Amino acid sequence: MSTSNKPPLPPTIITVADRLPWFDGTVELEEEALPATPPPVPKMAPEANHHRQIKPMHDEGEIARGGMGAIHKLYDPELRRSIAMKVLEPSSDVHAEQRFIDEARIIGLLEHPNIVPVHDLVVGEDGKPSYTMKLVSGSTLTELIARQKNVRDLENILNCLIKVCDALSFAHSRGIIHRDLKPDNIMIGSHGQVYLMDWGCAQVLSDTSDITDGRQDEDGMVIGTLAYMAPEQALGRISKIDARTDVFGVGAMLYKALTGTPPYSGTAMVALVMAQKAEVRPPEEATENSVKPPPQLSAIAMKAMAKSPEDRFQSVDDIAEELRAFLRGGNWFPLQTFAAGEVIVGEGDRADAAYIITKGQCEVRKAGSDTVLRILREGDVFGETAIFADTPRSASVIAIDEVSAVVVDRSSIEHITETSWLGMFVKALADRFLDVDSRLSDSLSKS
Repeated sequence: MSTSNKPPLPPTIITVADRLPWFDGTVELEEEALPATPPPVPKMAPEANHHRQIKPMHDEGEIARGGMGAIHKLYDPELRRSIAMKVLEPSSDVHAEQRFIDEARIIGLLEHPNIVPVHDLVVGEDGKPSYTMKLVSGSTLTELIARQKNVRDLENILNCLIKVCDALSFAHSRGIIHRDLKPDNIMIGSHGQVYLMDWGCAQVLSDTSDITDGRQDEDGMVIGTLAYMAPEQALGRISKIDARTDVFGVGAMLYKALTGTPPYSGTAMVALVMAQKAEVRPPEEATENSVKPPPQLSAIAMKAMAKSPEDRFQSVDDIAEELRAFLRGGNWFPLQTFAAGEVIVGEGDRADAAYIITKGQCEVRKAGSDTVLRILREGDVFGETAIFADTPRSASVIAIDEVSAVVVDRSSIEHITETSWLGMFVKALADRFLDVDSRLSDSLSKS
Protein backbone atom coordinates (compact mmCIF):
# COMPACT_ATOMS: atom_id res chain seq x y z
CA MET A 1 0.00 0.00 0.00
CA SER A 2 1.10 3.54 -0.61
CA THR A 3 2.38 5.54 2.32
CA SER A 4 1.22 8.80 0.80
CA ASN A 5 -0.94 10.93 3.14
CA LYS A 6 -2.00 13.17 0.27
CA PRO A 7 -5.74 13.38 -0.53
CA PRO A 8 -6.91 11.95 -3.89
CA LEU A 9 -5.97 14.10 -6.88
CA PRO A 10 -8.87 16.35 -8.01
CA PRO A 11 -10.33 15.87 -11.48
CA THR A 12 -8.23 18.60 -13.07
CA ILE A 13 -5.73 18.82 -15.89
CA ILE A 14 -2.01 18.36 -15.20
CA THR A 15 0.32 20.03 -17.67
CA VAL A 16 4.11 20.02 -17.89
CA ALA A 17 5.78 21.98 -20.67
CA ASP A 18 8.60 19.64 -21.71
CA ARG A 19 6.99 16.44 -22.98
CA LEU A 20 7.31 13.61 -25.41
CA PRO A 21 6.47 14.94 -28.88
CA TRP A 22 3.23 12.92 -28.99
CA PHE A 23 2.36 13.42 -25.33
CA ASP A 24 1.65 17.01 -24.31
CA GLY A 25 1.36 16.31 -20.61
CA THR A 26 -2.42 16.54 -20.47
CA VAL A 27 -3.66 13.78 -18.21
CA GLU A 28 -7.32 13.13 -17.59
CA LEU A 29 -7.85 11.87 -14.08
CA GLU A 30 -10.89 9.79 -14.84
CA GLU A 31 -11.28 7.90 -11.60
CA GLU A 32 -13.23 10.73 -9.96
CA ALA A 33 -15.89 10.71 -12.68
CA LEU A 34 -15.73 6.99 -13.42
CA PRO A 35 -15.36 5.10 -10.13
CA ALA A 36 -14.92 1.39 -9.94
CA THR A 37 -18.24 -0.40 -9.85
CA PRO A 38 -18.63 -1.80 -6.33
CA PRO A 39 -18.36 -5.57 -6.60
CA PRO A 40 -21.54 -7.46 -5.74
CA VAL A 41 -21.58 -9.52 -2.59
CA PRO A 42 -22.29 -13.25 -2.65
CA LYS A 43 -25.62 -14.29 -1.17
CA MET A 44 -24.10 -16.44 1.52
CA ALA A 45 -22.75 -15.97 4.98
CA PRO A 46 -19.09 -16.64 5.71
CA GLU A 47 -18.01 -19.65 7.61
CA ALA A 48 -17.25 -19.13 11.26
CA ASN A 49 -13.77 -17.69 11.74
CA HIS A 50 -11.66 -18.29 14.81
CA HIS A 51 -11.16 -15.16 16.88
CA ARG A 52 -7.69 -14.58 18.18
CA GLN A 53 -5.71 -11.77 19.66
CA ILE A 54 -3.85 -9.40 17.35
CA LYS A 55 -0.40 -8.71 18.73
CA PRO A 56 0.07 -5.11 19.90
CA MET A 57 1.00 -2.69 17.12
CA HIS A 58 1.03 1.08 16.87
CA ASP A 59 -1.69 2.34 14.51
CA GLU A 60 -0.22 5.36 12.74
CA GLY A 61 -3.48 6.27 11.03
CA GLU A 62 -5.30 5.84 7.75
CA ILE A 63 -3.16 6.29 4.64
CA ALA A 64 -5.53 5.25 1.86
CA ARG A 65 -9.10 4.20 1.16
CA GLY A 66 -10.60 2.05 -1.50
CA GLY A 67 -12.69 -0.97 -2.32
CA MET A 68 -14.40 -2.32 0.78
CA GLY A 69 -12.27 -0.68 3.45
CA ALA A 70 -9.49 1.60 4.55
CA ILE A 71 -5.72 1.11 4.73
CA HIS A 72 -3.87 1.91 7.93
CA LYS A 73 -0.14 2.12 8.55
CA LEU A 74 0.98 0.04 11.51
CA TYR A 75 4.30 -0.18 13.29
CA ASP A 76 5.37 -3.58 14.60
CA PRO A 77 7.60 -2.93 17.65
CA GLU A 78 8.77 -6.55 17.79
CA LEU A 79 10.03 -6.72 14.19
CA ARG A 80 10.65 -2.94 14.15
CA ARG A 81 9.04 -2.40 10.78
CA SER A 82 5.98 -0.72 9.30
CA ILE A 83 3.26 -2.71 7.58
CA ALA A 84 -0.12 -1.98 6.03
CA MET A 85 -3.45 -3.20 7.35
CA LYS A 86 -6.69 -3.23 5.39
CA VAL A 87 -9.78 -3.03 7.58
CA LEU A 88 -13.37 -3.60 6.55
CA GLU A 89 -15.85 -0.74 6.82
CA PRO A 90 -17.70 -0.97 10.16
CA SER A 91 -21.08 -0.83 8.42
CA SER A 92 -20.33 -3.81 6.18
CA ASP A 93 -22.65 -6.83 6.38
CA VAL A 94 -21.72 -10.50 6.48
CA HIS A 95 -21.78 -10.78 2.69
CA ALA A 96 -19.25 -7.99 2.31
CA GLU A 97 -17.18 -9.64 5.02
CA GLN A 98 -17.02 -12.83 2.97
CA ARG A 99 -15.84 -11.00 -0.13
CA PHE A 100 -13.26 -9.16 1.98
CA ILE A 101 -11.99 -12.48 3.36
CA ASP A 102 -11.93 -13.97 -0.14
CA GLU A 103 -9.83 -11.04 -1.36
CA ALA A 104 -7.26 -11.65 1.37
CA ARG A 105 -7.13 -15.37 0.54
CA ILE A 106 -6.69 -14.66 -3.18
CA ILE A 107 -3.76 -12.33 -2.52
CA GLY A 108 -2.33 -14.79 -0.03
CA LEU A 109 -2.40 -17.52 -2.67
CA LEU A 110 -0.59 -15.38 -5.23
CA GLU A 111 2.97 -15.45 -3.95
CA HIS A 112 4.75 -13.53 -6.70
CA PRO A 113 7.41 -10.78 -6.71
CA ASN A 114 4.98 -8.35 -8.36
CA ILE A 115 2.06 -8.99 -5.99
CA VAL A 116 2.14 -7.57 -2.46
CA PRO A 117 2.45 -10.40 0.09
CA VAL A 118 -0.24 -10.82 2.75
CA HIS A 119 1.08 -11.46 6.26
CA ASP A 120 -2.01 -12.32 8.25
CA LEU A 121 -5.83 -12.53 8.16
CA VAL A 122 -7.56 -12.10 11.50
CA VAL A 123 -10.91 -11.27 13.06
CA GLY A 124 -10.72 -8.56 15.68
CA GLU A 125 -12.53 -8.20 18.97
CA ASP A 126 -15.30 -6.32 17.16
CA GLY A 127 -15.89 -9.34 14.95
CA LYS A 128 -14.66 -7.59 11.79
CA PRO A 129 -11.92 -9.13 9.62
CA SER A 130 -8.71 -7.38 8.64
CA TYR A 131 -5.50 -8.42 6.99
CA THR A 132 -1.96 -7.12 7.04
CA MET A 133 0.49 -6.91 4.16
CA LYS A 134 3.73 -5.38 3.00
CA LEU A 135 3.78 -1.58 3.07
CA VAL A 136 4.83 -0.13 -0.31
CA SER A 137 6.38 3.31 -0.51
CA GLY A 138 6.39 4.93 -3.93
CA SER A 139 4.09 6.18 -6.68
CA THR A 140 1.18 4.86 -8.68
CA LEU A 141 1.46 4.23 -12.40
CA THR A 142 -1.01 7.11 -12.81
CA GLU A 143 1.59 9.46 -11.34
CA LEU A 144 4.37 8.05 -13.54
CA ILE A 145 2.26 8.58 -16.64
CA ALA A 146 1.49 12.18 -15.64
CA ARG A 147 5.18 12.93 -15.09
CA GLN A 148 6.61 11.41 -18.27
CA LYS A 149 8.76 13.80 -20.30
CA ASN A 150 10.98 11.71 -22.54
CA VAL A 151 11.57 8.32 -24.08
CA ARG A 152 13.33 7.05 -20.96
CA ASP A 153 10.19 7.74 -18.90
CA LEU A 154 8.01 5.85 -21.36
CA GLU A 155 10.51 3.01 -21.40
CA ASN A 156 10.17 2.79 -17.61
CA ILE A 157 6.38 2.64 -17.94
CA LEU A 158 6.60 -0.16 -20.51
CA ASN A 159 8.89 -2.15 -18.20
CA CYS A 160 6.35 -1.68 -15.41
CA LEU A 161 3.59 -3.02 -17.67
CA ILE A 162 5.73 -6.05 -18.50
CA LYS A 163 6.07 -6.81 -14.78
CA VAL A 164 2.32 -6.41 -14.38
CA CYS A 165 1.90 -8.98 -17.16
CA ASP A 166 4.22 -11.33 -15.27
CA ALA A 167 2.03 -10.99 -12.16
CA LEU A 168 -1.12 -11.55 -14.20
CA SER A 169 0.36 -14.58 -15.92
CA PHE A 170 0.97 -16.15 -12.51
CA ALA A 171 -2.56 -15.29 -11.34
CA HIS A 172 -4.09 -16.72 -14.53
CA SER A 173 -2.19 -19.96 -13.99
CA ARG A 174 -4.04 -20.19 -10.67
CA GLY A 175 -7.41 -19.52 -12.29
CA ILE A 176 -7.72 -15.91 -11.07
CA ILE A 177 -8.66 -12.92 -13.26
CA HIS A 178 -7.97 -9.44 -11.83
CA ARG A 179 -10.82 -7.58 -13.62
CA ASP A 180 -9.89 -4.10 -12.38
CA LEU A 181 -6.66 -3.18 -14.15
CA LYS A 182 -5.96 0.56 -14.15
CA PRO A 183 -2.90 2.74 -13.45
CA ASP A 184 -4.16 3.58 -9.95
CA ASN A 185 -3.87 -0.10 -9.03
CA ILE A 186 -0.19 -0.35 -9.98
CA MET A 187 2.32 0.71 -7.35
CA ILE A 188 5.98 1.41 -8.13
CA GLY A 189 8.27 1.22 -5.13
CA SER A 190 11.07 3.60 -4.29
CA HIS A 191 13.63 1.26 -5.90
CA GLY A 192 11.67 0.23 -8.95
CA GLN A 193 9.59 -2.58 -7.43
CA VAL A 194 6.28 -3.04 -9.25
CA TYR A 195 3.18 -4.35 -7.50
CA LEU A 196 -0.25 -5.16 -8.88
CA MET A 197 -2.69 -4.12 -6.15
CA ASP A 198 -6.39 -4.32 -5.23
CA TRP A 199 -7.79 -7.76 -5.98
CA GLY A 200 -11.25 -6.93 -4.62
CA CYS A 201 -12.89 -7.39 -8.05
CA ALA A 202 -10.97 -10.58 -8.86
CA GLN A 203 -12.90 -13.43 -10.45
CA VAL A 204 -12.07 -17.02 -9.63
CA LEU A 205 -12.78 -19.27 -12.59
CA SER A 206 -15.34 -21.96 -11.97
CA ASP A 207 -12.94 -24.89 -12.20
CA THR A 208 -10.84 -23.44 -9.36
CA SER A 209 -13.67 -22.10 -7.19
CA ASP A 210 -12.40 -23.94 -4.10
CA ILE A 211 -9.87 -21.11 -3.63
CA THR A 212 -12.51 -19.04 -1.84
CA ASP A 213 -15.77 -19.60 -0.01
CA GLY A 214 -17.70 -17.04 -2.03
CA ARG A 215 -20.19 -18.03 -4.74
CA GLN A 216 -19.44 -17.24 -8.39
CA ASP A 217 -20.76 -13.94 -9.71
CA GLU A 218 -23.76 -14.27 -11.99
CA ASP A 219 -24.25 -13.04 -15.55
CA GLY A 220 -25.59 -9.49 -15.66
CA MET A 221 -23.20 -8.10 -13.04
CA VAL A 222 -20.96 -5.24 -14.21
CA ILE A 223 -17.78 -5.25 -12.15
CA GLY A 224 -14.62 -3.15 -12.61
CA THR A 225 -13.69 0.39 -13.60
CA LEU A 226 -15.64 1.74 -16.58
CA ALA A 227 -12.79 3.76 -18.07
CA TYR A 228 -10.69 0.61 -18.65
CA MET A 229 -13.37 -2.05 -18.98
CA ALA A 230 -13.45 -4.80 -21.60
CA PRO A 231 -16.75 -5.12 -23.50
CA GLU A 232 -17.61 -8.51 -21.98
CA GLN A 233 -17.32 -6.90 -18.55
CA ALA A 234 -19.43 -3.89 -19.54
CA LEU A 235 -22.11 -6.22 -20.91
CA GLY A 236 -22.15 -8.23 -17.69
CA ARG A 237 -21.14 -11.46 -19.42
CA ILE A 238 -19.45 -12.99 -16.40
CA SER A 239 -19.27 -16.43 -18.00
CA LYS A 240 -17.29 -14.99 -20.94
CA ILE A 241 -14.56 -13.43 -18.78
CA ASP A 242 -11.15 -15.08 -18.99
CA ALA A 243 -7.46 -14.16 -19.22
CA ARG A 244 -8.12 -12.10 -22.36
CA THR A 245 -10.23 -9.72 -20.28
CA ASP A 246 -7.07 -8.78 -18.40
CA VAL A 247 -5.23 -8.51 -21.75
CA PHE A 248 -7.72 -5.76 -22.60
CA GLY A 249 -6.92 -4.05 -19.29
CA VAL A 250 -3.18 -4.05 -20.02
CA GLY A 251 -3.86 -2.55 -23.44
CA ALA A 252 -6.04 0.11 -21.84
CA MET A 253 -3.23 1.11 -19.45
CA LEU A 254 -0.80 1.31 -22.38
CA TYR A 255 -3.35 3.51 -24.15
CA LYS A 256 -3.40 5.84 -21.13
CA ALA A 257 0.41 6.00 -21.17
CA LEU A 258 0.42 7.01 -24.86
CA THR A 259 -2.43 9.53 -24.83
CA GLY A 260 -2.88 10.75 -21.26
CA THR A 261 -6.51 9.62 -21.28
CA PRO A 262 -8.22 6.27 -20.68
CA PRO A 263 -9.98 4.48 -23.55
CA TYR A 264 -13.39 5.77 -22.37
CA SER A 265 -14.30 9.04 -20.70
CA GLY A 266 -17.35 11.15 -19.96
CA THR A 267 -20.22 10.36 -17.63
CA ALA A 268 -20.60 6.87 -16.24
CA MET A 269 -23.48 6.08 -18.59
CA VAL A 270 -21.63 7.38 -21.66
CA ALA A 271 -18.51 5.43 -20.73
CA LEU A 272 -20.56 2.28 -20.11
CA VAL A 273 -22.13 2.43 -23.58
CA MET A 274 -18.71 3.08 -25.17
CA ALA A 275 -17.22 0.15 -23.27
CA GLN A 276 -20.03 -2.17 -24.31
CA LYS A 277 -19.37 -1.31 -27.97
CA ALA A 278 -15.56 -1.13 -27.51
CA GLU A 279 -15.57 2.31 -29.15
CA VAL A 280 -11.90 3.25 -28.75
CA ARG A 281 -10.23 5.97 -30.82
CA PRO A 282 -6.77 4.85 -31.99
CA PRO A 283 -3.99 6.54 -29.98
CA GLU A 284 -2.87 8.56 -33.01
CA GLU A 285 -6.37 10.07 -33.21
CA ALA A 286 -6.76 10.63 -29.48
CA THR A 287 -4.21 13.45 -29.37
CA GLU A 288 -4.37 16.74 -31.25
CA ASN A 289 -0.57 16.88 -31.70
CA SER A 290 0.73 16.44 -35.25
CA VAL A 291 3.39 14.06 -33.92
CA LYS A 292 1.78 10.77 -32.95
CA PRO A 293 2.88 7.89 -30.68
CA PRO A 294 5.18 5.19 -32.08
CA PRO A 295 3.03 3.20 -34.56
CA GLN A 296 4.14 -0.15 -33.16
CA LEU A 297 3.04 0.75 -29.62
CA SER A 298 -0.29 2.05 -30.91
CA ALA A 299 -0.81 -1.21 -32.78
CA ILE A 300 -0.06 -3.24 -29.63
CA ALA A 301 -2.58 -1.23 -27.61
CA MET A 302 -5.32 -1.53 -30.23
CA LYS A 303 -4.84 -5.27 -30.70
CA ALA A 304 -5.00 -5.82 -26.94
CA MET A 305 -8.26 -3.83 -26.85
CA ALA A 306 -9.97 -5.57 -29.77
CA LYS A 307 -13.72 -5.93 -29.23
CA SER A 308 -13.67 -9.69 -29.72
CA PRO A 309 -11.44 -11.67 -27.32
CA GLU A 310 -10.45 -13.89 -30.26
CA ASP A 311 -8.85 -10.87 -31.98
CA ARG A 312 -6.76 -9.83 -28.95
CA PHE A 313 -3.45 -11.24 -27.79
CA GLN A 314 -4.45 -14.61 -26.41
CA SER A 315 -2.47 -14.24 -23.19
CA VAL A 316 -0.70 -11.59 -21.14
CA ASP A 317 2.54 -13.42 -21.98
CA ASP A 318 1.95 -12.56 -25.65
CA ILE A 319 1.49 -8.84 -25.02
CA ALA A 320 4.50 -8.82 -22.66
CA GLU A 321 6.66 -10.35 -25.40
CA GLU A 322 5.45 -7.73 -27.88
CA LEU A 323 6.47 -4.98 -25.45
CA ARG A 324 9.86 -6.62 -24.90
CA ALA A 325 10.38 -6.87 -28.67
CA PHE A 326 9.54 -3.19 -29.01
CA LEU A 327 12.07 -2.26 -26.34
CA ARG A 328 14.74 -4.47 -27.93
CA GLY A 329 14.06 -3.03 -31.38
CA GLY A 330 14.22 0.57 -30.25
CA ASN A 331 11.29 1.56 -32.48
CA TRP A 332 10.65 4.75 -30.55
CA PHE A 333 10.21 6.98 -33.54
CA PRO A 334 6.87 8.81 -33.69
CA LEU A 335 4.54 9.21 -36.65
CA GLN A 336 3.83 12.64 -38.11
CA THR A 337 1.21 13.69 -40.64
CA PHE A 338 1.59 16.39 -43.30
CA ALA A 339 -1.16 18.04 -45.34
CA ALA A 340 -1.10 18.11 -49.14
CA GLY A 341 1.19 20.92 -50.32
CA GLU A 342 3.05 21.17 -47.00
CA VAL A 343 6.84 21.55 -47.18
CA ILE A 344 8.25 18.71 -45.08
CA VAL A 345 11.89 19.80 -45.46
CA GLY A 346 13.04 23.03 -47.02
CA GLU A 347 16.12 23.58 -49.15
CA GLY A 348 18.82 25.29 -47.09
CA ASP A 349 17.34 24.27 -43.74
CA ARG A 350 19.43 22.58 -41.09
CA ALA A 351 18.90 18.81 -41.11
CA ASP A 352 17.29 17.88 -37.81
CA ALA A 353 15.49 14.66 -38.82
CA ALA A 354 15.10 11.99 -41.47
CA TYR A 355 11.78 10.56 -42.62
CA ILE A 356 10.33 7.19 -43.66
CA ILE A 357 7.09 7.52 -45.65
CA THR A 358 4.31 5.21 -44.48
CA LYS A 359 1.45 6.73 -46.51
CA GLY A 360 1.15 9.18 -49.40
CA GLN A 361 3.56 10.68 -51.95
CA CYS A 362 6.07 13.54 -51.98
CA GLU A 363 7.98 15.39 -54.70
CA VAL A 364 11.57 16.62 -54.53
CA ARG A 365 12.31 20.06 -56.01
CA LYS A 366 15.17 22.54 -56.22
CA ALA A 367 14.50 26.21 -55.48
CA GLY A 368 13.54 28.26 -58.53
CA SER A 369 12.89 25.20 -60.68
CA ASP A 370 9.61 23.67 -61.83
CA THR A 371 11.31 20.35 -62.47
CA VAL A 372 10.39 17.49 -60.17
CA LEU A 373 13.63 15.69 -59.38
CA ARG A 374 11.99 12.64 -57.85
CA ILE A 375 8.69 11.23 -56.59
CA LEU A 376 8.88 9.60 -53.14
CA ARG A 377 6.35 6.92 -52.17
CA GLU A 378 5.50 4.61 -49.27
CA GLY A 379 8.66 3.00 -47.93
CA ASP A 380 11.03 5.67 -49.30
CA VAL A 381 13.47 7.44 -47.00
CA PHE A 382 14.64 11.03 -47.27
CA GLY A 383 16.54 13.63 -45.27
CA GLU A 384 19.25 11.34 -43.94
CA THR A 385 22.11 12.46 -46.21
CA ALA A 386 22.22 16.01 -44.87
CA ILE A 387 22.47 14.64 -41.34
CA PHE A 388 25.41 12.36 -42.20
CA ALA A 389 27.12 15.20 -44.09
CA ASP A 390 26.16 17.81 -41.50
CA THR A 391 25.18 20.17 -44.32
CA PRO A 392 22.01 22.15 -45.08
CA ARG A 393 19.20 20.49 -47.03
CA SER A 394 20.07 20.30 -50.72
CA ALA A 395 16.44 20.28 -51.95
CA SER A 396 12.87 20.67 -50.73
CA VAL A 397 10.46 17.78 -50.19
CA ILE A 398 6.77 18.66 -50.56
CA ALA A 399 3.72 16.50 -49.80
CA ILE A 400 1.65 15.77 -52.91
CA ASP A 401 -1.28 14.42 -50.89
CA GLU A 402 -1.69 13.75 -47.17
CA VAL A 403 1.52 12.10 -46.04
CA SER A 404 2.33 10.09 -42.93
CA ALA A 405 5.99 9.53 -42.08
CA VAL A 406 8.02 8.09 -39.25
CA VAL A 407 10.30 10.83 -37.93
CA VAL A 408 13.83 9.81 -36.93
CA ASP A 409 15.44 12.72 -35.12
CA ARG A 410 19.06 13.75 -35.63
CA SER A 411 20.23 12.72 -32.16
CA SER A 412 18.86 9.18 -32.66
CA ILE A 413 20.67 8.79 -35.97
CA GLU A 414 23.90 10.09 -34.49
CA HIS A 415 23.51 7.77 -31.50
CA ILE A 416 22.97 4.76 -33.78
CA THR A 417 25.98 5.55 -35.95
CA GLU A 418 28.23 6.09 -32.94
CA THR A 419 27.20 3.12 -30.80
CA SER A 420 26.42 0.21 -33.13
CA TRP A 421 28.47 -1.66 -35.72
CA LEU A 422 25.56 -1.49 -38.18
CA GLY A 423 25.43 2.26 -37.74
CA MET A 424 29.15 2.48 -38.46
CA PHE A 425 28.66 0.58 -41.73
CA VAL A 426 25.80 2.90 -42.73
CA LYS A 427 27.89 5.95 -41.90
CA ALA A 428 30.81 4.61 -43.99
CA LEU A 429 28.52 3.97 -46.97
CA ALA A 430 27.01 7.45 -46.64
CA ASP A 431 30.46 9.07 -46.54
CA ARG A 432 31.51 7.20 -49.69
CA PHE A 433 28.29 8.20 -51.45
CA LEU A 434 28.81 11.85 -50.52
CA ASP A 435 32.41 11.71 -51.73
CA VAL A 436 31.38 10.25 -55.10
CA ASP A 437 28.53 12.75 -55.40
CA SER A 438 30.89 15.65 -54.67
CA ARG A 439 33.42 14.47 -57.30
CA LEU A 440 30.65 14.03 -59.86
CA SER A 441 29.34 17.54 -59.19
CA ASP A 442 32.84 19.01 -59.55
CA SER A 443 33.34 17.12 -62.80
CA LEU A 444 30.05 18.36 -64.24
CA SER A 445 30.79 21.95 -63.26
CA LYS A 446 34.16 21.88 -65.06
CA SER A 447 32.80 20.34 -68.26
